[in-house]
Amino acid sequence: MPLDRRQITEAALDLLDEVGLGELSTRRLAARLGVSSPTLYWHVKDKAQLLDLLAEAVCEDAFEIDETRDWRGQLEQGLHQFRAILLKHRDAATLLRQRPPLGPNRLAHIESTARILKDAGFTNEDTAGIARLLTAHVLASVDEPPNAEAAKAVREKLEGYPAARELALTTLTADDLFVLGTEVILDGLAQRRK
Repeated sequence: MPLDRRQITEAALDLLDEVGLGELSTRRLAARLGVSSPTLYWHVKDKAQLLDLLAEAVCEDAFEIDETRDWRGQLEQGLHQFRAILLKHRDAATLLRQRPPLGPNRLAHIESTARILKDAGFTNEDTAGIARLLTAHVLASVDEPPNAEAAKAVREKLEGYPAARELALTTLTADDLFVLGTEVILDGLAQRRK
């Protein structure tokens, strides 16, 4: 059966979820598809192009922004949707950090954010910086947390640092931190907009 880019991309996403970005290779992908590497290269010229296809596939879901909400509500909705998209696939945040946004799916996400910020009255310079800040916040929120052993080692080192030790004992989850960070950023943007 002849290969097409959609099949290749879907198989690559499955492989990404299974082995992670560090172990993803065109050789492994060709084996998964039951073809030789040269056959795969007829459709995807190299690993960089494969990663670009994967980044686009990860961002395939469009943001559904309720434009009846105010700018803050629209941004919050977009940030939550972007995070949900990233949580669907292993190492998605790392992948997006490594590959520039060149395809229509990723550019549409950027366009949505830029439109909301511009409509809210932010300058071009502020919009450019704020969009990067928001992206960095979401990407950081889906990074792998330290394992339990590493967290324990850090807590043991905090014996002489009582304020830091109290912080280390909090029970904030990654979801809690994302919500808190989003609120803090949006509060700051509201102040800057005044």
